[in-house]
Amino acid sequence: MKEYIRCFSCQASALNIEGKTHAYMISSPGCWAMFCEVLEKEYSDYRYARAHQYTVDAYATQHPGSTEVQSAVNSVGIHLSSLYMVLERGMRLSKANQFKQRLAQYNKQHPLIQPLSPPDSLGEITVCDIWSSNEKEKHFDLGEQWAVSAWRAWRAHHRTIEAWVTQFLRANITHANYFNHDDH
Repeated sequence: MKEYIRCFSCQASALNIEGKTHAYMISSPGCWAMFCEVLEKEYSDYRYARAHQYTVDAYATQHPGSTEVQSAVNSVGIHLSSLYMVLERGMRLSKANQFKQRLAQYNKQHPLIQPLSPPDSLGEITVCDIWSSNEKEKHFDLGEQWAVSAWRAWRAHHRTIEAWVTQFLRANITHANYFNHDDH
């Protein structure tokens, strides 16, 4: 029988195991292992793959890491910016990865992303909810619900994130193709 503990970051009911975790996204080993299993599903089956950008952004923002580690700060800022673009600005989900890559490159040249104080609750939906479901037909909807939950948790910083994205988009005039809803 599997044992569970609370992930100290996202509060998910996570597997109680020893093991590796991400380099700067702080989580319990069981939570990280569960997320890696979700990724495995998404990489191996197209019916799961559609939700990939949602699950990556949600997990990253629920495991923010230290505000003193710039790679963790950048990760949270970039993933929150992606959620902002998809959920608030109508960016096509298929453009999320390209958007994050361009924002990361821009941020290297023009430091934009600053530390954000994590909210007390990082969202009511966690990796456990999507990990425990093996219903391929529901995976996309669960991923989207998880992303919405994670985005809402950071509501105190929404204006800051909007300002970062606005500055980035103004500096990059080739952003018009992000706003096409046809594959969301």
